[in-house]
Amino acid sequence: MDPVPRRLARFALLCLLAAAPLAARPSFVLLMADDQGWGDVGYNGHPRLRTPHLDAMARAGVRLDRFYAAAPVCSPTRGSVLTGRHPSRYGIDWAFDGQLPAAEVTLAEALRAAGYRTGHFGKWHLGQLSRTLRQGRKNKVDPARYSPPWANGFETCFSTEASVPTFNPYFYTDTSQKVEPILGRDAEDVGRDHRWNESYWTGPGRFVDEDLPGDDSALITDRALEFIRAAGDQPFLACVWFHAPHTPVAAGRADRQPYADLPLAQQHFLGSLAALDAQVGRLRAELRRLGRAEDTVVVYCSDNGPSYIHPHGSAGPFRGLKGSLLEGGVRVPGIVEWPRGWPGGRVVTAPLVTSDLYPTLLALAGVRPERQPPLDGRDVRALLAGERAERGEPVFFHAPLRNEGDPWAKPGTFQAAVHTDRRKLITVDSGATWTLHDLAADPREERDLAAAEPELARALRAALEAWRRGCEASAKGADYR
Repeated sequence: MDPVPRRLARFALLCLLAAAPLAARPSFVLLMADDQGWGDVGYNGHPRLRTPHLDAMARAGVRLDRFYAAAPVCSPTRGSVLTGRHPSRYGIDWAFDGQLPAAEVTLAEALRAAGYRTGHFGKWHLGQLSRTLRQGRKNKVDPARYSPPWANGFETCFSTEASVPTFNPYFYTDTSQKVEPILGRDAEDVGRDHRWNESYWTGPGRFVDEDLPGDDSALITDRALEFIRAAGDQPFLACVWFHAPHTPVAAGRADRQPYADLPLAQQHFLGSLAALDAQVGRLRAELRRLGRAEDTVVVYCSDNGPSYIHPHGSAGPFRGLKGSLLEGGVRVPGIVEWPRGWPGGRVVTAPLVTSDLYPTLLALAGVRPERQPPLDGRDVRALLAGERAERGEPVFFHAPLRNEGDPWAKPGTFQAAVHTDRRKLITVDSGATWTLHDLAADPREERDLAAAEPELARALRAALEAWRRGCEASAKGADYR
């Protein structure tokens, strides 16, 4: 039996649909980069990187200048997109930590039950894709962690469990246990001697067992466009989750050429983003050619801030990198484009977060899951439409602290923050100290206002701690009792 109907029966997930006919509902394309910082786009002022297609999308759509990944690393943020919930509620606190539980209601499940076609393309990172074959270098096969996209509402897949090289994704340069963060040679010359230990999976027990040469962003887009064309007139959800510019990052000669005066490692990094940008342009152009652009909501963002493995990413004017709840670790590029629904050429400066996508898109589709566990995201249609300028309620964050010297979380530690329209309260030392910042006047979070505004600091901390207790209760199963 198909795993999605089985889950719908198990949890009695009934979708209440709006009166509008299926054909009138918008389609959705969710584009996500991996480790792209706020400053790693041309429209945010990068001094060298050329991103003409993202720049055009930012001009034509709604630019989100204070858009946040729900977490400072990839897996939790991806879970927030699909559930509208903070992933600590269901056990995904860090990169590839746990798996998406069957009890969670996903965006793909809710839309598929309402007649949408659903597809996932690119990096998954929310559970293992095989019960028998190890993927990646460090993860052992654990059937309890099996939670692939096709068991979470996606009918069409071209998905990897975790990261692959961003050029010739099935191969790399040597067999050492260290993954070279930036290639020191032409990506075209890597050869076929050393197989990367990840595969593109298309369903249960099925993966692409042939060479996949060339730029990885293009390979992902190829499959996404096949899916969109096959949808015909049906509404669809396409999650297109690129690997670029996550390590091991590599770019072909043509994409590196505009940066030929720079060191080769920097050429690979910028070239991988240029290649991704070209695929964004290709996808938007194909939506127009198919006559689907007016009624398709296209969202672009990154899963966290720039990598700490190499110095080539940019957080713009902000402090912090991937792994940190400082602004640089979680404030990411954000654009939403819906020609029929929202006037473009605008900038939203209110705080929005990846968990807002779930309730907002379901509201646009006229779909309401009857057994919906508590949401952290909010329906932000009014902000995107320009009907409101402020969010009006706080956004909460928490995560473990990263171990220095390796990418994994340090057990027993935490960092936490709460954002309002004008202020941010944060701790980055497990609650030993807290600082309050005016992000408009102090984007680098260097001036502490807690002593000057003690009542606000106390109120925000109390709200944050109450929210964290709610997440702890969710993690113990309170949401589905």
